[in-house]
Amino acid sequence: MRFYTGDESGLIKCIDIDANVSLLEAQAQAAKRTKAAAKAKANLKTGEQAAAADTSLAGVEIRTIDGRVNRSNGIQQMCTTKWATNDRAFAVARKNGNIDVVGFEGEQLFTYTDEKFAERVSIKHNGRTISERSYVGLSASDSHFLSCTNMGEVRYQSFATSEAKLMKLPLDACRMRTHNERSSVFAVGGREHELSVWDAETLQESGAGAKPTPIFRAKNVANDFLNLRVPVWITDIQFTSEDATNPTLAVSTGHKQIRLYDARAQQRPVNDWEVSKHPIYHLQASHVRPELYFADNMGNVQQMDMRTGHVFGAFKGIAGAVKSISLSEDGAKIAVAGLDRYVRVFETGSMRRPLHRAYVKQRVSHVVWDWEHKDFSTQEIEEQEAEDIWETMDKAALKKKSNKRKAAAI
Repeated sequence: MRFYTGDESGLIKCIDIDANVSLLEAQAQAAKRTKAAAKAKANLKTGEQAAAADTSLAGVEIRTIDGRVNRSNGIQQMCTTKWATNDRAFAVARKNGNIDVVGFEGEQLFTYTDEKFAERVSIKHNGRTISERSYVGLSASDSHFLSCTNMGEVRYQSFATSEAKLMKLPLDACRMRTHNERSSVFAVGGREHELSVWDAETLQESGAGAKPTPIFRAKNVANDFLNLRVPVWITDIQFTSEDATNPTLAVSTGHKQIRLYDARAQQRPVNDWEVSKHPIYHLQASHVRPELYFADNMGNVQQMDMRTGHVFGAFKGIAGAVKSISLSEDGAKIAVAGLDRYVRVFETGSMRRPLHRAYVKQRVSHVVWDWEHKDFSTQEIEEQEAEDIWETMDKAALKKKSNKRKAAAI
């Protein structure tokens, strides 16, 4: 298993976890090393200094791909993309306003700087004070990137030119997500900012122009039992269909609900469920089964059936709020990361048991599962080793025959 993480210190890291080493086995080996280090420390003579104990788990390898520890370069959004040379790369949106494209080996391929991030901000909106700009969404294709800030500033820009298509949405946007099949189609929502879906190709070039028409604009739910308006607070969005013209979407709210929208049916949600005791901050839709995974601000990650709204399981052992969720290609595993500085891997079936974890030292803001990196079972590894041994023996035999022929010729 291979993961890539972006953290609040501006680092991009690669984490390799051996799928054949279980968490219990790794913890047992770490406990043995700790015990041996404590015994060696107890047997030290006066004045001698003990070596630092190795507390890392077996089967975990972590390396830094890009960046130095700098809070101003903290990564707020991150995604993978294909660069013009058909090489894979990361697109990252940083706290200082930079959007960088970084190769998998750490090479800098592209940089855009939003000068507005250097300006001081103090805006009162909906009873809150917005004191700084931040990126709430980022997507990149091989030719363009699409970004959105909490100020509602949407930018759709080509990597080849400096010309960009811009749009201004209402303040206090909390999340922007793009469609899985069409990277130019995106959905935005936030505090008192109802869900809307747009096509970036219809945006105007830099400068004045008529505001484009949204593909879909949601309406707030009906008033509550006291006939009072229900406040809007969208925290995350997921497209759940391949149709970008009439999409279906799942939305999480800061008021503990998950809502499903169908652009073909109506503007109000077709399903509205209260599924948590705490505000839900992150949402991930399965690409294999009709399931949703959501995380609240207390570190609870749960699994829900999208057809019925039934929450049928939770993932245990997470300490601190979760900042990012990622699924494996077959949907059988889930990786979660957040403020406890761990990347944890779980099964997604009925057991939901922990498979492994990796300590990355920094608070993770985003985790990406590398689907192109394939895991090999123990049997496959043994078969490959046997084939390598036979190939080595064949080469040695050919070399020996060649030496005999040379000796006979002499």
